[in-house]
Amino acid sequence: MKKEKIINMIENMTSEEIKARLAEYMMNDKSFMPKIVAIEVRLSNAEKGNCRYDVMMIDEDGQEKEVVFKDRPSRLIYIYTLLHPQGYQRYSLAANHYRELSQLYSKLYFMDEYTLLKSIGNTEESFSHFVSQAVAQSRVAVRYTGLPCEDIEIGCPNTYGRLLIPFAKNGNTVIIDNSLL
Repeated sequence: MKKEKIINMIENMTSEEIKARLAEYMMNDKSFMPKIVAIEVRLSNAEKGNCRYDVMMIDEDGQEKEVVFKDRPSRLIYIYTLLHPQGYQRYSLAANHYRELSQLYSKLYFMDEYTLLKSIGNTEESFSHFVSQAVAQSRVAVRYTGLPCEDIEIGCPNTYGRLLIPFAKNGNTVIIDNSLL
């Protein structure tokens, strides 16, 4: 039924209407989008209360698209993953009582580690839930940019054996503000 309707619609269109409709579809086709050439974590120019840093996707045309994270943990885990291009095991986040994660959290949000530790909880199950949710929400944020996201989101650990961003692992350009290094 739907296919017949489409065929009938196409047969009744002028060549200019067909070209216009085709151009519209091609503009939304991700395979025609400019390729992402860099991911940048930079100090924000905007006065905002949630984070001092922006995560930007830069395409081959020089256009920039900000990744808008809905929560602190998703931005934290995404940036942490960018800082570890070869990836990491989930359990390594808990090393030394979340030391590396806590230090990054403090730099991003000017908050002490107790705020982070409270959101992680004190059980292995709550930690696992925290990481899973943060990874999932970071993927949502990256997908929301409308960019082809297979390489720029945190990949499935079942595929890679660890948490990583394929774009970074493959040696593509990742620019991290010096204050985070």
